[in-house]
Amino acid sequence: MKNDLRFSKAISWLTLAYFIILYAERTQSIFRILTDGTMELTGSAFDTFANIAVILSVLISLIMLCFCRNFFRSLVTSKAVPEYTLLSAAAGVALVGGMIHTEYTIPPIQFGAYGALIAAMAFRTGETAPAAKNRLKLWYSLAYLTMFSMAIPVMYHSHTQQAALYHVVAAIAALVLVGCFTYMMRRVFTGDAEDLLAFPPLIIMAVLDAAAIGLRWNEEINLFALIFACITVVVFIVGKIMFAARK
Repeated sequence: MKNDLRFSKAISWLTLAYFIILYAERTQSIFRILTDGTMELTGSAFDTFANIAVILSVLISLIMLCFCRNFFRSLVTSKAVPEYTLLSAAAGVALVGGMIHTEYTIPPIQFGAYGALIAAMAFRTGETAPAAKNRLKLWYSLAYLTMFSMAIPVMYHSHTQQAALYHVVAAIAALVLVGCFTYMMRRVFTGDAEDLLAFPPLIIMAVLDAAAIGLRWNEEINLFALIFACITVVVFIVGKIMFAARK
């Protein structure tokens, strides 16, 4: 029981770290754009969408976080259990802003935020594992979700002839795949993540990744998203075979 109590506080503090780090990184980007005399917040159609989307993601997720019942209390007392559904939704909304590359973006800091969120999910998985029917499948689902999260393509400013089409597709990919990730993340936090190997999110990821990466292929190949998309597919297939064989 003591370990469970420590996990509870660790989950809340790691989740808070995710928000603080990502907010700080996104805010510094917008602030530097505003104070840079050579740039404007609405310098182009892409800049307008990207910067406003980032600002909205920070503000909306912050409001959601403030209304998340018991979250701040859970930082100091293990008796308070956060409203994990709203907390997951807030994390997903904040992640949308992180999936849009703006001027002065600092990727290493963003990865630090994502690492804290993944660690929080790992602690929550450890907390719910004793009640799971299949602990291996539970942990494997977390590994799959981690790979899936890395396969969400960041939206970049393209300068090709089909830039407008790419921007639309990339925006859709970011919103839809973050939505899929948020749904599965919520299942992790609510203790219902024993089987995340469902076909719809994988198929959606494969189609949207292929479209977003392909449209920008001649300008710059998004190797990071491409590699993790392939790894996600492999992890999914291996998991399906492995757990089918164990029945």
